[in-house]
Amino acid sequence: MNTAVEKYRVPIHRVLSLCLAAILVIFIPSAALAESVTLEDLLLRTGATLRWDPWRHTGNLSRDGTVLVFRSGDPWMILNGEKLIVTGTVIEEQGSLIFSAEAADTILGIFGVDIDSSASYMLSTILIDPGHGGRDSGAGREWPVDGIGYPLTEKDIVLEISLRLAEALRERFPDKQVLLTRDKDVYPSLEDRVSLANGVELQPREGMIYLSIHANASLNPRAEGYEVWYLPRDYRRTLVDPGSLGGSGISIAPIINALWEEEFTHESVRLADMILKGFGESLGPDIPNRGRREESWFVVRNARMASVLVEVGFITQEAEAHRLRRPEYLSRITQGIYNGVTDFVSYFESK
Repeated sequence: MNTAVEKYRVPIHRVLSLCLAAILVIFIPSAALAESVTLEDLLLRTGATLRWDPWRHTGNLSRDGTVLVFRSGDPWMILNGEKLIVTGTVIEEQGSLIFSAEAADTILGIFGVDIDSSASYMLSTILIDPGHGGRDSGAGREWPVDGIGYPLTEKDIVLEISLRLAEALRERFPDKQVLLTRDKDVYPSLEDRVSLANGVELQPREGMIYLSIHANASLNPRAEGYEVWYLPRDYRRTLVDPGSLGGSGISIAPIINALWEEEFTHESVRLADMILKGFGESLGPDIPNRGRREESWFVVRNARMASVLVEVGFITQEAEAHRLRRPEYLSRITQGIYNGVTDFVSYFESK
């Protein structure tokens, strides 16, 4: 596996909206807290709700489609996922959040403006990537059927699931792009798959997700069940080339990279959890849920969006292999992923 850090493009309209405001961030000192405001007072006055992550010391305030993301100690916040604004600091003090007067004034001003409901987020594109294909069969095993050995290959299973999933999502979301990296038995390289994903043009306030579909194999013949992988929380990519941001790029790029990394990780975790929930509903309690897992798979770490790798079952487990031969069972797998994706669309577009 190639572990080199790659350079990526972020859609230019997203880079500019971040960078024009981010130039102001450099060397801003922390504001004095003489006229600070408590979280309770701020929530009461704005009517906003707070989601707080004590592990990362980050939070977001949201109301009526407006979302402000902040991190304690930083003198800036990000508005609606696309604009970096300079504020005073937010500090943690004896288990409470304290907002400087400047930060409070900024927040009150933002939430005091009527929100245009037409400016909501839209998940415009769903990209489905059936793993392997062509000369690359992926995992494979020959299992007897009525005393005759028949091969079972990963590339065929995941293509069938992916085609069914694409059809169902296109019917459910006629206004969205539902793309496949392959729709027949061919082999696009890993680089080709990622290039297709990162080459999709997004408009402001649009997003997309990347679903890599695979079947599993193990030296342990008892290994069984489904799992969903996402990029490790501490993995850091170069999402913005500092050289593309002008003279201030070296100072601004780490801020923008951190913001996008946090956002993509959060969305990937939500998508993974929703797919696991969908599997639980469609496959039932008898099929083991192996949970959400972290790994820096090539397509997951290189896709510049919320991305997950779904393992639908083990070809190397006899009972599961027989299930994976049945069209009815593949339909249930498809339904599980479909339910997870539709739940994620509702979540994303309610932001």
